[in-house]
Amino acid sequence: MKHAFTFVLMVLLWCLPAYALGPEMIGKPAPGFTLAPLNGGAPVSLAELRGNAVVIDFWASWCAPCKRSLPQLAAFASSTTGVKLLAVNIDDEKENAIAFLKRLKMTFSSLHDKSKSVSATYDVPAMPSAVILDKRGVVRFVHPGYNESDIEQIKNEIRSLL
Repeated sequence: MKHAFTFVLMVLLWCLPAYALGPEMIGKPAPGFTLAPLNGGAPVSLAELRGNAVVIDFWASWCAPCKRSLPQLAAFASSTTGVKLLAVNIDDEKENAIAFLKRLKMTFSSLHDKSKSVSATYDVPAMPSAVILDKRGVVRFVHPGYNESDIEQIKNEIRSLL
């Protein structure tokens, strides 16, 4: 019985994703992706943003904390040279996400991960979740979930990469 338990545990550990949104991701290159914007237009690739500090912010229209975090991250990124925000929405229906952005008067382009393949690759545990990359595309900070006290820490982490 003990050997069976050990075998099952080893198989489960082996099956864990290579990238998980946690400390084990820090220092590794961010998994690449290309997604289409919610409002149409040309797909956007993470690789296109090399040379900038990048904040990948996973969000959903049903996420109450996203109503607070997304506008703050968008305002910071738009006012800070060398910082790009990739807001990645996971809603099944993009119309819900578009309506959410309109209610918040957000005018930036957000990407749509309808299949949830990107959020699965990053193993996102909570909405919102932020992944902060340096100019070479390496993960430097991760923030699963959001508290009001997080925003200043996130801004300082981003500034440290510029």
